[in-house]
Amino acid sequence: MTLELAKRAICTPDGIASDVFVPVGKFTFPADFVVVDYESDPRVPLILGRPFLRTACALIDVYGEEMILRDRDERLTLNMKHDTASYSNHPH
Repeated sequence: MTLELAKRAICTPDGIASDVFVPVGKFTFPADFVVVDYESDPRVPLILGRPFLRTACALIDVYGEEMILRDRDERLTLNMKHDTASYSNHPH
C-alpha cells in the first residue's frame, strides 16, 4: 500500500494499529489506524474514514455544521464549525 499525502508526498505505511480505543467525548470507539512516519502539522486534522464513522453510527449535517455520534441510546453532538480564516491555500 502507498499513500499520497499533502503536497503530493508519497509514503509507505510502517504498519497498521488495530483495535485502538478512541475516546470521543463520553464514548470510546475501537478503530484501526494506518501508521505513517511523516512530519505532522497541528493545523491538519486527523481524518476519520468510513469504517470509524460507521462504528460510531455518525450522522453528519453538513449544512448545520455538526456531527452526531451514537452508541445505543446515547448521543454526542460535535460542533464542526471552524474559523476558515486560520487556513491558507497558499503553499508554504
